[in-house]
Amino acid sequence: MQKNIKLFFAIFAIAFMGQIQAQIVVIKGKVVDAQTNAAIKGVKVLVPKTDFVATSDENGLFEIKGVEPGFYTVTAQLDGYKDGSSYEQLFTYDKQNEVVIEMESLAETVGQVNISRSALQKRSAESPISSQELSIREIEKNPGGNRDISKIIQSLPGVISIPGFRNDIVIRGGSPVENKFYLDGIEIPIINHFQTQGSTGGPVGLLNVNFIKKVGFYSGAFPINYANGLSAVLDFQQIDGNLQKGKYRFTVGSSDLGFTADGPIGKKKKVSYIFSARQSYLKSLFTLLKLPFFPNFIDYQGKVKIQLKGKDNLSFITVGANDFFQLNEKVNDGITDSTVLKTNKYILGYLPVYTQWNYTFGMIYTHFSEKNKTQLFLSRNMLNNETVKYANNDQSSESNLNLKYKSREAENKLRIEHSGKLHGWDWMLGTGVEYVKYSVSTYNKIIKPFLPAPIIINFSSLLETFKYAGFARISGLVGNRGTMVSLAGRLDGSSYGSNTKNPFSQPTISASVSVPLKNKLYFNANAGQFFQLPAYTVLGYRDANFNLVNQSRVKYIRNRMVSAGFQYNQGQETKITLEGFYKYYDQYPLALNDSISLGNLGADFAVVGNEPVSSIAKGQAYGTELLVQRRSRNGLYGILSYTLAWSQFADKNDNMVASAWDSRHTLSVVAGKKLKKNWEIGAKWRFVTGRPYTPNDIATSMNVSNWNAKGVAVLDYNQLNNRRLGNFNQFDLRVDKVWYKKKWSLNLYIDIQNFFNYQYIGPPTLIARQDAQGNLIKDPSNPNQYATDYLVNSSGNVLPTIGIILDF
Repeated sequence: MQKNIKLFFAIFAIAFMGQIQAQIVVIKGKVVDAQTNAAIKGVKVLVPKTDFVATSDENGLFEIKGVEPGFYTVTAQLDGYKDGSSYEQLFTYDKQNEVVIEMESLAETVGQVNISRSALQKRSAESPISSQELSIREIEKNPGGNRDISKIIQSLPGVISIPGFRNDIVIRGGSPVENKFYLDGIEIPIINHFQTQGSTGGPVGLLNVNFIKKVGFYSGAFPINYANGLSAVLDFQQIDGNLQKGKYRFTVGSSDLGFTADGPIGKKKKVSYIFSARQSYLKSLFTLLKLPFFPNFIDYQGKVKIQLKGKDNLSFITVGANDFFQLNEKVNDGITDSTVLKTNKYILGYLPVYTQWNYTFGMIYTHFSEKNKTQLFLSRNMLNNETVKYANNDQSSESNLNLKYKSREAENKLRIEHSGKLHGWDWMLGTGVEYVKYSVSTYNKIIKPFLPAPIIINFSSLLETFKYAGFARISGLVGNRGTMVSLAGRLDGSSYGSNTKNPFSQPTISASVSVPLKNKLYFNANAGQFFQLPAYTVLGYRDANFNLVNQSRVKYIRNRMVSAGFQYNQGQETKITLEGFYKYYDQYPLALNDSISLGNLGADFAVVGNEPVSSIAKGQAYGTELLVQRRSRNGLYGILSYTLAWSQFADKNDNMVASAWDSRHTLSVVAGKKLKKNWEIGAKWRFVTGRPYTPNDIATSMNVSNWNAKGVAVLDYNQLNNRRLGNFNQFDLRVDKVWYKKKWSLNLYIDIQNFFNYQYIGPPTLIARQDAQGNLIKDPSNPNQYATDYLVNSSGNVLPTIGIILDF
């Protein structure tokens, strides 16, 4: 393997050899007041760990010349202001984005001591705990991540790594449905291709990392202006297009080809754009690998920013995708291996064909006055999801139809935020309104224990509802030691039903404190109550008489959470945190057909919540987390995180049992080192103890009518999560080599997932027994049952990827 890696890079090194001509990397930028966007003169601007320094002029502009190509953070210092830092970004001979550094005034702040801290170590008053930040370097260079943000987040504390190929983000023992995502302040409900409706997971990330400048991750102390998060809020901040000249990037990754363009629009250099499109080549790859299904996708992402008169600006963003999932019914042609034949037949027997498309379009207007800032967020997002399945994939007769599902979700949102400073206190006031339209048409054969045949569910639904909210926050410093405090509140309501209309029935409240104990050591804590409206699949479910059967039973899900811990800053490059948390859920939807909390669901391709429920389930999660995060331009950098946690939800007898997310021990170690001549090496190791799972109901599953209708086993919820999987670990390796030229740069990398070929064994897959010709065999003692058989459920292959990133 090592010889092959060396040979690969040697070939390209020869191809691109040549002396770099006399060239200079220039860092240009502007320093502005964070609250008013006014230019600041006389600011000392420096590149940490170097001798490069500049001073901003009367327009706040600065210029630093002569640094080597690479990733840099730029720091700004001035008396009367807190130290400011830019986000980390890549600077090359041809790639010179403008750096904007925002500085926060100390003029009205009582008792403030300006202690120099890096961007990594900064704490906000509202979220001093349970919040982390990933830089672009940590995202792009993450081994095994393949530039997929959903995979990269698994390196953070509290995030459980789920074995397999999906990107379900499970945080602090909560279901994936409890996570919310924002892009430049606009909520984006879809961040994965082939996303599970009613949840948030999927196999491939949708967001293009070429757009991302940083990611804010909150597993508690959620920002009050971002609604409906119970386990996590992820805040993705995008770069702006280059105002100086057009730039282009071509990428080849593990699953797709991509092209990104950005630059100015017009001669005045007041408008910038950035746009990308990606095309998957998974169908061709899966055909070569002789797999029984064909996934394929196309996605796009774009942003236009306009500098208006004065200091105001206007941005338009968009992101969307088309996903296609088909079956390869000829996969067994020429196959003689009996195990492969059985496995392919089983997969073809239960997997449906589906298509999915989605988009989000948003506008952000920012107005700066002398002391205040006002932002308006206007957006629309839509999801279309269609699924169909025929028995034996035979579409010649409608009598073979087992599943036909079509659904659309559309949200139209307006949010206004007004913020400022008063007598040393930061404040924010805001309000929001949404108009939602949801439609669904469902034909489905469902299985219930002890019944001789499946039950047909056949209904259509149209739901239109409004959501409305108001929120406020105040934060500042108390005492002479620099103790930060924050108090925030929010009221949410929905016109959906009598249990959701009154916003005072679900008041969100969040209180935080950060106390300096001694130099570089802080105690941080938050206590809060947070709410989330259940998914539209739950709200829009109707019976055959067109009644909204869940309307009188559904409430907002409530999470009462406490977090507390310590942060220690070592130098300017390292942050160490130790935190504990406790979460108590109530008013969680309980699926009445299976008597299981929806808090246990969400990590599969099935639609979640399209059934009768009642908001009566309870749950809890608690644990402790350790994080060591280091950023260094030339030295060793990385993230070490360890989580010890318990997650439980009540069963149908109201007894607390381990949830599907109860992994207990999760350890992740990511490390990287920049070497000479623009080589870089990184590695990641993950270890997770086994999660609980529910065994199959063999008798119900093997019923002839049931198996013919579904082709997949049914779980026995009388034994909810009373089995546990084995432990999982994986080692990933990545090697990069970069060539910087005058007008272009090339980054070649090889990324090897599961380097040591660890084989993970899941629960055995129950199937109906087949003869040599693939015909199903009935149980000789019971002609109404199929005979049982099992497939080994293993995963884990060495997955090498050769990646290309060409900038020009």
